[in-house]
Amino acid sequence: MAQVYKKLEIDVNKEVTSIITAVQNDTKSRYLDVILLDGSTAINLTGHEVRIYGKKADGTEFYNNGAITNATAGRCQFELTSQALAVAQDLEVQIILYKNNLEVLSTQPFKIHIVKSLISAGAVESSNEYGALVVLYQNLYEAHDLMTTMVQNIGVPGEIAGQLTIDTMWDAWEYLCNYVSKDLTTLLQNAINNNSVDGVVQRLGNTADTGGTATAGTVMGKLNALINKKQMFLSRKMASVTAGVSSNNTTVINGAGLFYSVTALSVNISDSITISVDGKSYTNTMGYSSGNAMAWLYLTTSMSDMEILKASSYSGYSGQHFSVIEFNNNLTITYNPTSTRNIRIFYALYE
Repeated sequence: MAQVYKKLEIDVNKEVTSIITAVQNDTKSRYLDVILLDGSTAINLTGHEVRIYGKKADGTEFYNNGAITNATAGRCQFELTSQALAVAQDLEVQIILYKNNLEVLSTQPFKIHIVKSLISAGAVESSNEYGALVVLYQNLYEAHDLMTTMVQNIGVPGEIAGQLTIDTMWDAWEYLCNYVSKDLTTLLQNAINNNSVDGVVQRLGNTADTGGTATAGTVMGKLNALINKKQMFLSRKMASVTAGVSSNNTTVINGAGLFYSVTALSVNISDSITISVDGKSYTNTMGYSSGNAMAWLYLTTSMSDMEILKASSYSGYSGQHFSVIEFNNNLTITYNPTSTRNIRIFYALYE
């Protein structure tokens, strides 16, 4: 459909002198394209509404909404409806700005000259037209309908809520937030404090609990797992070996247990021994005593990565001997004597 736009620059402080014409009965084709000014500065229409009011020569009125096309440039458009063009005489109009449905600014009234149409058969009967009020009424009706739905969905206070001093929905939210942040927190903390004994009992568990690991299970479950892994060990054991000078004198003890000591007769200070615990080896020289008395093997004090215990004098020799050594997989003892000797290895294995 063909559309014609009459462009106007209107200073709200001055009289509009532009000549504006339109033809009677034109429909949805004639528009005013207006830039509103305050002197030479465009009026910012952001957040506003624009409407046009007109009074026809026969006394009827129209009052319609306009459209803001460029708010910061002060630009807006208005349709000259068939009712606005119904009477072929001068039409007096005024543009009005609204914000929040309150009138804030108006232009000075100006005239539009309506030229009589030669086609009279379809002439529009002049009457009042209040398009802006119709839209406003429609908005109010929709708002009322929405509020009715909200009230129905929210409902009315029950017996407990009715006893509280709550007048608005925000009061209800405030009450709820305060309850969650203060009252409920206090109740939860009291519940935790009152049930702390039960929590400890649950973590301790029962004597028959199983399945305890480093990251799961009760305390009793962990203890039972540890007891099952390392039960009472068997009677202490002794391995007797004859170590010769020219042979590789290696004794391997497989399993998990405790290593106590190695003894020999008439040991020489040049004798050496290597002890391998779960793949880690330690080597030292032999201590000795006078005569053919039984002697212990001694660790040197430089072996800082093994535990060293002070020992009292034994067979006339005072020194240091290693403490009990625990092994998890195997124990290997290699003895290289200066002459053939009888060796005894003292140890115990876990069941």
